[in-house]
Amino acid sequence: MSKVTTSVFGALDDAWTSVCWPLIGLLNFFFRPDPQTGAVALWKVALWLAANTAILYLAVTGLNTQPLFWTLAVFLIVHILIISGSLRIMYEEKRVMEGAMAADKMTFSALDAVNNVPILASSTVFYVLGLAALIQTVEHTGLAQILRNRPTLNHEYGEYLACVLNEVPIVTSVLNAWANLVDLSDNMSAQIVYNGWTGNAVRLIIVVTLSIIVVRALLLRLTQWSHQLSMAHALENGTVSPESVKKRLVRVPTTLNNHLMRTALTHPDTAVRRRALAAMARLEVPNFAREFLEKLGQHIERDLGLAHIRETLAAMNATARESMAGELTSVIEKQMLSIKDAIDMQTKQRLQELRSILTRA
Repeated sequence: MSKVTTSVFGALDDAWTSVCWPLIGLLNFFFRPDPQTGAVALWKVALWLAANTAILYLAVTGLNTQPLFWTLAVFLIVHILIISGSLRIMYEEKRVMEGAMAADKMTFSALDAVNNVPILASSTVFYVLGLAALIQTVEHTGLAQILRNRPTLNHEYGEYLACVLNEVPIVTSVLNAWANLVDLSDNMSAQIVYNGWTGNAVRLIIVVTLSIIVVRALLLRLTQWSHQLSMAHALENGTVSPESVKKRLVRVPTTLNNHLMRTALTHPDTAVRRRALAAMARLEVPNFAREFLEKLGQHIERDLGLAHIRETLAAMNATARESMAGELTSVIEKQMLSIKDAIDMQTKQRLQELRSILTRA
């Protein structure tokens, strides 16, 4: 029985990977996420949002052509695959975090574009809005009757959107309460009736994709966020070593990075500030050196942080130092010009050491 279960699970895993990888590769080619942090250029995210918004606008305002149906079908497939791809990556990240999988055995990278928060969040919203637009388009073009009855609201598209959102358990209660409070409906759910086999098949698709895929992806992202905060607190308290945390992470998430940086800057306990700085250095936080140097004037533990950066640069090969030189030299020069007080001469000396290391690159 265990062999059968393993085989079935392996087949499903292979199918899941095969379905997701073409779109993951295509989006990585377009968005070009940062190889260290997974960040995507804001203009590309804005272009992505504008293009998807335009498709939705045309779908809601021009509902008389069948090509629009196929455009919306592709639109929904793309967004559900983005959510499924992100879910696939987060599932592997979770296994690495639990120690059940080695980071180098992951099928995809945790820094792929589909795992970028703005892209994942927008795909979730566009998928829900697109489902409502697709149902409206199908009924307007006469392809099928999906709803026998729908609630009466101020806008027709809003009526279809209410039918889609009604299939999400918590949202159902909120919608019914809102409709009741504004005197639109005593019970909105009771007004939604799907038509025959076609209508109920569409309803099943909505329930499966929203409840199992979309909600699951959002809950897993929330779980990872809470784990990152737990790790940050453990590092601050000294109950876990940076080395053991590094083994459980396939990347240093933004949440963990930001939390440790805030602790290093503002925590009243000297020991906690120093543990946060040491953890960031040992975890090899992307852009740690640049962020620390840019906020140098805010740091209480300047000397310790600069010492960590110096050790890291000294351990790098010439090529890596040359890359860091292009990133850090201008920041170092700016900070050196700002130091005028004799009290800060030790800081200036540390910056000169960093500059000399980078110059040798």
